Amino acid sequence: MKVGIISDIHGNIHALQAVAEELEKEQVDEVWCLGDVVGYGAFPNECLQWVEDNCTYFVLGNHELALLNLVDISMLNDYAARTILWTKEVLKEKFLDFLMSKGVQVLTSKFQLVHDTPESPGSMKYILTIEDAYHGLIRQVRQVCFFGHTHIPTVFKLEVANPDRIRTSIVKLEKGRYLINPGSVGQPRDKNPEASFIIFDGETIYFRRVRYDVKSAAKAILKAGLPEFLAARLLVGV
Repeated sequence: MKVGIISDIHGNIHALQAVAEELEKEQVDEVWCLGDVVGYGAFPNECLQWVEDNCTYFVLGNHELALLNLVDISMLNDYAARTILWTKEVLKEKFLDFLMSKGVQVLTSKFQLVHDTPESPGSMKYILTIEDAYHGLIRQVRQVCFFGHTHIPTVFKLEVANPDRIRTSIVKLEKGRYLINPGSVGQPRDKNPEASFIIFDGETIYFRRVRYDVKSAAKAILKAGLPEFLAARLLVGV
């Protein structure tokens, strides 16, 4: 089975459409989404509709939790909080029902899916360092855990004692535990503005990037009256 794994779309329909075209070319059997479909971008309804229509698995991100009032909006940064308040005004009610039917993790027979960390799904903790990864790796409940939240494509592996960060774009899964982040579709933060995602064939992870109409996505943010910074950061991938 071939799977497309995506995360952190953040209301960026331009990026999502570009990724969707690549997933179709790859003829994936399923798509798994690791949360934060809303927030920052100008198209929460359109992005949620695509996820509802196309994703086999979907876990709630911190932006969805804030939208549903399941976490205090004050826990978000100012840009995120302002966008969530705007999203509450424009979101179609049917998507609130859709989101309320989801949880903060999915467990399959082989894989764990979370937005933030397997150490405490829904806690909004970041996995950025080797030490962060170690706490997650020893507490995850499957050999492989897919996570998002950082907007940075990453693989951490724990085989014996100390975890390693794997920096190659193709990773074959072998012995040990893995924490795998596909990066962000709609707001990359690794200084590469191209949308990031994963193709997974059950044995090997393929990190992929695709260009999209980032200027139109930025203009839409400005047109919606959202903070200028959110538009500007898309152009440079930070």
